[in-house]
Amino acid sequence: MGQKELPVALKKKLEELFGDRVRFNKVERLVYSHDMGVLPSQVMKLIDTMPDAVAQPVSEEEVIAATNLAREFSWPLIPRGSGTSGFGGALPTRGGIVLDFVRMNRIIAVDEHNLTVTVEPGVVWGDLQEYLQAKGFDLRLYPSSTPSATVAGWVAQGGSGYGSFEYGFCGENIVSVDVVTTEGITRSYAGEELKFVNGLCGITGIITKVTVKIKEKDEDVVVLAAFDKLNDAAEALRMIRQQAVPLWSATMSTPAYIRLKQKASQHIVLPEDRYFLLFVYPKTRRTAVEMALKGIIASCHGELMREALAREEWNERFYPMRFKKLGPTLIATEVIVPIDRLSEFVSEVERKYKGEFALEGTMIHNDKISILGFMLSDERKAGFPLAYTNSLTVIEIGEKLGGRVFTLGLYFADKAKDVLGENLVNEIWAYKQKIDPQGILNPGKIIPSSLDKNSPAKTLSKAMSLANAGKGLIGLAGKFMNKVQGDDFASPLSPQITNDTFACALCGYCRNTCTVFDAVPWESNSPRGKYYLLTQYIKGNIQLDEEVSKALFSCTTCAKCDKVCQIQAHNAHNWMSLRPCFHANGLENTGLAGVRENVLKTGNFWGVPADQKFKWLDVPTLKKGKIAYWAGCWANIVMPNMPRNITRIFNKIGVEFVHFGEGETCCGLYLALGGYMDDFTGLVKKNLEMFKEAGIETMVFSCPGCFATFSENYPAIAQQLGTECNIKFRHVTVFLSELINQGKLKFDRPVNCKVTYHDSCHVGRWFGHYEEPRSVIKAIPGVELVEMPHNRENALCCGLVSAFDSLPTVQHAGIKRVSEAEGTGADFLITNCAGCGSQFNATSCAMQTRVRQKDFTDLVAEALGIETEDPTENIGRFMGAAVEMLQTSTMVKKR
Repeated sequence: MGQKELPVALKKKLEELFGDRVRFNKVERLVYSHDMGVLPSQVMKLIDTMPDAVAQPVSEEEVIAATNLAREFSWPLIPRGSGTSGFGGALPTRGGIVLDFVRMNRIIAVDEHNLTVTVEPGVVWGDLQEYLQAKGFDLRLYPSSTPSATVAGWVAQGGSGYGSFEYGFCGENIVSVDVVTTEGITRSYAGEELKFVNGLCGITGIITKVTVKIKEKDEDVVVLAAFDKLNDAAEALRMIRQQAVPLWSATMSTPAYIRLKQKASQHIVLPEDRYFLLFVYPKTRRTAVEMALKGIIASCHGELMREALAREEWNERFYPMRFKKLGPTLIATEVIVPIDRLSEFVSEVERKYKGEFALEGTMIHNDKISILGFMLSDERKAGFPLAYTNSLTVIEIGEKLGGRVFTLGLYFADKAKDVLGENLVNEIWAYKQKIDPQGILNPGKIIPSSLDKNSPAKTLSKAMSLANAGKGLIGLAGKFMNKVQGDDFASPLSPQITNDTFACALCGYCRNTCTVFDAVPWESNSPRGKYYLLTQYIKGNIQLDEEVSKALFSCTTCAKCDKVCQIQAHNAHNWMSLRPCFHANGLENTGLAGVRENVLKTGNFWGVPADQKFKWLDVPTLKKGKIAYWAGCWANIVMPNMPRNITRIFNKIGVEFVHFGEGETCCGLYLALGGYMDDFTGLVKKNLEMFKEAGIETMVFSCPGCFATFSENYPAIAQQLGTECNIKFRHVTVFLSELINQGKLKFDRPVNCKVTYHDSCHVGRWFGHYEEPRSVIKAIPGVELVEMPHNRENALCCGLVSAFDSLPTVQHAGIKRVSEAEGTGADFLITNCAGCGSQFNATSCAMQTRVRQKDFTDLVAEALGIETEDPTENIGRFMGAAVEMLQTSTMVKKR
């Protein structure tokens, strides 16, 4: 197993070729050593999944150059998409160079006449579908992992998905594939020759371009039917085949699947003792489908469910592993069986496992169904390696009924002749020997060890064969051991983070939404990468050192990943909760250490003397009262127009309020971000005492960060301190919306302009305040509100928090959001946060865009005839100071 160390000469040439797009460090190699599957550690030790290097090409020319290097040094080359398969197809088997195609993600061309689209390998199916739908087209079929799976990844892995009832397997919808061979040349495969590429995990060449068939866009009709008996559901599918009902997609769920999914989401809407069939067809076929389908359902004693329930189930189609958090490990299996044997297959699995295997099936054409099965388990328990063999038992049940394993990859290469046929396997093997005589292209995949005598997966294949031989008794023993063993596992982290770490589905949906990953797309920057590192830390395989902490620290707390998480984890909160762990392990962020010093000395982020913070205040305030206003460090100092506006607005409409003057220090957010919990707790205690003395019942904030910190952290810490925190916290956008609804705020002056609104993360995704700010903007005469493509819960993050570890991320996020605002044709990009406002103000000035930043309160003030001031010059000065202060900010061991 394994091979010698990466040659120095090869490393140097890779650095020359890829520059900062190649990494050799421990953390990055570790997070590329796995895919979505969770196998027993005893099995994974049989192969060397740790790559020697990870490189990210941006062009076919670079792929050719990398292939030439691999051939020159006889070094393995492993192509990787998003790692969303669990069959090992993207894993190294004896080290090697992983080529991550995340940066080759261009949609090259749409052929509207021939209904095809040509793309680079790293294009994500979900992004491609969104692009096509905007042009009036759609995908013919797509995988269940569409939010993260790449086009080339699915082509290389093979398989079926939604739409397979009509369009079959992925390979049936491929027009052509361009690959780079070990000779360093590009070759195009089409028609019959696709058999040398499709579903082969890149063992014959590295995919660089794919042309797939598409269709014209149509509205989906979704039908959900429930059946008391399995045989009735199976009969309905048989009749659909017999009558040739032209569906687009048909899926099945067993009672166990429905039960676990609803338990995990705590959303009970479907009966948990029935079998469900979900049908989808184009609206243009309603005449041909509707009556025939209803007739079949009725004749098979089925019940049509409400359309709203059908649509809800369809909207959840990309989240088949919601219930992984109940494990927190899933033993997964996938098998294709003839549709005529479906009832026998499900009955046997249910008889043997008594509902412990949750099954979901997707029809392929009208004669086969791909069954995905899950059993709850726990990889930390001693019985897990034994319990895992139950997945092999389910496959065997399918094989005995004329079925086969879903795909081959690494783990099932010895079943290649059963899946592909002996003649085709021999033909592929002969072809591979011819074009890859060194065996450097993704070794150990597809070809059985009986043919490839040098396969690095030979020992693994033998182990899988032994497990398969004794799987019945072994699996039962594993189930028993898992049930009797307790759940008290040692972990250096909190129970919440530990549970979420092991429950992470490794689906990668978070990658496509992560602000940091979008800017610097290395796996270690993704939430999935962080969770994988945490599993290794909890297991004792790695230490929490500077390198690991840098990867775990990198987060803007935008919470975009929360919205797409399979297990619905509060990821942003988890990353925040790790900060005290860094501190406890003698680690700190140098930038936040500097901010801490400023906060402790002067009470604010910037270190500005307290008596200089409130020069903007020019209206009367109270010492005691029910309502208080809190501006925040950035608004006070960098964008003083914000607090000046809101206090003048309050004064004009008669809202009396308390202002604490020099008593308003920092909310403590940056102390919490740095893990300085003792300092934070002390500050919270001091602030709460001040609020109590002033008689505050409601606090209004300009800063979303302060609003989030007070709303989430202050009540929790108050409880720890044994004190009260019964204050209502309101962001200014929400408070003004409430005043409008109460008739206390009315506008009589038009502000004639077109605006687009940016949802800040801490007002939007963290607390769901999307409509209140929009209702205020819409109430202002003369203002036209246009939305950016990414709005509300899908809004992009400004990226500013990344200044503590990645200034390139700050720049990338700012440019991306301002460019999106410019595309709307708006005059102003409206912000509700001094951080977002400063970022977009500086960025729009640097880009010299037509659209310019304007604060939310500027609009309101103008509509009330209140004079406003431009903060641009002040913002420029402080943003320059921030860059100077944080340009070397990083995680270090405290001295």
